[in-house]
Amino acid sequence: MSTKENAIGRRSLLSTGAAAAGLGLLADLEAYPQNVNRNSIPSDLKVTDMRIAVLRGPGGQAGEGRAGARGGRAPLPPATPGTGGASGGTIVVRIDTNQGISGYGQTIGDGPQPNYVLTHKTRVLGENPCNVDKIFRKIKIHGAYNRRGSGVNAIENALWDLAGKAYGVPIYQMLGGKFRDKVRMYSEGDPRSNDIKDIAEDYKERVAAGFTMLKYDLGVARVLQGKRGTMFAPAGYNGEPGENPENYYQGFEISAKGAELVADHVAAIKEAMGDAADIPMAHDHFGHLTVKSCIKLAKALERVTPSMLEDMVPWFRVEEWKLITDSIDVPTLTGEDAYLVESLEPLCQARAVDYIHPDHLVIGGCLELKKTADMAAKYSVGMMVHSNATPIGYAAGVHAIAACQNFLAMEWHQPQPAWHKDITDAGDLVVKGYIPVPTGPGLGIKVNEEAIRPLCRQGEFFTDPTTYWDSQIGGDKTYT
Repeated sequence: MSTKENAIGRRSLLSTGAAAAGLGLLADLEAYPQNVNRNSIPSDLKVTDMRIAVLRGPGGQAGEGRAGARGGRAPLPPATPGTGGASGGTIVVRIDTNQGISGYGQTIGDGPQPNYVLTHKTRVLGENPCNVDKIFRKIKIHGAYNRRGSGVNAIENALWDLAGKAYGVPIYQMLGGKFRDKVRMYSEGDPRSNDIKDIAEDYKERVAAGFTMLKYDLGVARVLQGKRGTMFAPAGYNGEPGENPENYYQGFEISAKGAELVADHVAAIKEAMGDAADIPMAHDHFGHLTVKSCIKLAKALERVTPSMLEDMVPWFRVEEWKLITDSIDVPTLTGEDAYLVESLEPLCQARAVDYIHPDHLVIGGCLELKKTADMAAKYSVGMMVHSNATPIGYAAGVHAIAACQNFLAMEWHQPQPAWHKDITDAGDLVVKGYIPVPTGPGLGIKVNEEAIRPLCRQGEFFTDPTTYWDSQIGGDKTYT
């Protein structure tokens, strides 16, 4: 019932005195407020605090000396009081308000630093969190590709969670509604060993569990180790990807013989998979091959029908990507480190890849992912979604994807730590290869802070103030 109808109904009830009609209207008026969220007055909502939890694993120790899954610097220093954390990890942000409701968001799970989130605190305090796009535009200039963008992204997700809770609607509804009730997931492998039989058995189990798309990380150096005449690189280069110079600096080449042996390796896995081998399988993490070697390898792999080849060269190398894509008969995709929709548009304009692959915790947030999907659709470029998340992050991604028409599948990152199931009430997220879209307000899940507490070190949990950041103010101009 609208406000106008309410007013008419009240006047009618008071003026006519018609008992039967009056009783009916009165019953309707009494029932109406029961459908309104009375826990919050959205127009008066204000952000009062921003805190984080840095998840490191059971006992707060699993991530010691690591920046997420990478690094090797150990041990970590204690967290300085008021800073929120000493070093990078899987960060969950909580934004608190003057009305007692809080929103949660998550950075990508492999090591963003606490300052990537908390540097934005002074720009968010005092704002109405329901003005998501306004706040996002205010803070986005301080993000950047990869992990720095993930800090902005986590805040944007938490704001949507707050807005949804304030209005009593799921995030996808605020993004324009949903195109799907469940989100297709593609699964990486987590085999017991690198033995062909173990790899194949792992994928067979995933297919049996309902996954309809797969991905196998195909490290060229690992497959060709010890095989003469297969790969060539300057002394000291081990052929593995990492925080190193780009492909063209490194001189890592693969021979025709090496390319065929890599294809043989994939063929052996698929042969051992039996009927499960008909499920589409993509490949990633080849190593920093030169463009010509990427093309050579891709042509050799054509006989084992990969569904896609991911991140053969950096996402921002548009001309190199177009050369690869135009030279092979296998779909290509890239973009997991990209931040903001405009960063991926040159790839799409050039039709340099067949699919873009933004990470829903890096691209900038739920709304930015939807904008990215729509942008790519203009150029007939499909969208896959990269992920490395806890259930908190996955929930946000699923809402955003539900609101995107242009979408194929989202990554189910492996391995999934056992404690992931404990930190929300979502339980087993994936059901027969899909994540059902939550329908509750905001993220649609409840965060269990008490289950998060033992995963954090002292000084790196929600109960620890982040007051250091209350006075960290800087310039915000985008031009002069």
